[in-house]
Amino acid sequence: MTSETKTPHLPKHVTILLSVLPTRQKDVIVKRFGLKDGRRRTLEEIGGEYGITRERVRQIENDAKASLADSDHMEKLEPFAELLKKHLEEHGGMRAEHKLFEEDVKKFFLPALKVEIARAYLHFLLSLHDAFVRYAETDEFHPVWALDSADPQAVRQSVAELVRKLDAHRAPVSREDLMEWFRGLAGEEKEQVLESYLAQSKEIGANAFGEYGLAHWPEIATRGVRDKAYLVLKKHEKPLHFREIVERINEAFEGGREAHPQTVHNELIKNDRFVLVGRGTYALSEWGYKPGKVADVLVRILQEEDKPLSKEEIINAVLKERNVKPNTIVLNLQNKAYFEKMGDGRFVLKA
Repeated sequence: MTSETKTPHLPKHVTILLSVLPTRQKDVIVKRFGLKDGRRRTLEEIGGEYGITRERVRQIENDAKASLADSDHMEKLEPFAELLKKHLEEHGGMRAEHKLFEEDVKKFFLPALKVEIARAYLHFLLSLHDAFVRYAETDEFHPVWALDSADPQAVRQSVAELVRKLDAHRAPVSREDLMEWFRGLAGEEKEQVLESYLAQSKEIGANAFGEYGLAHWPEIATRGVRDKAYLVLKKHEKPLHFREIVERINEAFEGGREAHPQTVHNELIKNDRFVLVGRGTYALSEWGYKPGKVADVLVRILQEEDKPLSKEEIINAVLKERNVKPNTIVLNLQNKAYFEKMGDGRFVLKA
């Protein structure tokens, strides 16, 4: 959207439009939408200033909006309304509120206008014009602004089906796979529209590697170094030294809080999602690794096999679980308090 398609005179037109209102109605509208400073006041705040109830403030606001909607000056705002209509049409007739007010708002106004004031004007016009409808926030979806002809409910049903598909899949998927699934569910081919639909969902998210899944999965909702380390290991698919985990965290989450080796080591060693499988090397417990020192692993292997094992068999079994040198395993086998060497060289647990 170029500067020629933006509406530099909108603030002036809004000022003229508001001039038809009585003083108190005008003041309520300006404060409710933050048209002067970008800060929206609550009904309680304004009621406190005037010594009236919040319901009385709401009535004044509604009366003012009704007067403005019938004003001849509304025609001056129509070019801006057309821009908004076109923008929503390009996104499937609807847009998540946070996308409109955090990203899209910059497309409608010249840079000279402060973004918080631009948001106020945008919200004011959306609320005033009968072509736009706001759908409230739910547990599953962000609030949405839509054209009066759009059907957000149908989109939400498609998104809900996508959530169920991800839940059944139980693992993050690539953006390409997600979009392919969603095209079939939503009956929509345009990438921009599909992305706009997805932005409405609170239940679907993406991680630092561009993989998509349910927002509560630890592979998606990385809230601290443990979640980030979990994601790095899941992505790498094999054990890593904690210093390498730190490097990969800082690469993948560039711009976030920097991870430090000692912090990561301390966090992983006390969390049962991770297993120390070598000197400073961690694996995920969900891969089948179990906690314990080398001696603990030896005891468990011999218990599970329930028969004598040769030194080579034991070494091979331990190396599947621990990143240690064979000599370390042999040294642990010399502990006569736990292990006994038979005449044929095989080992058993001491009775």
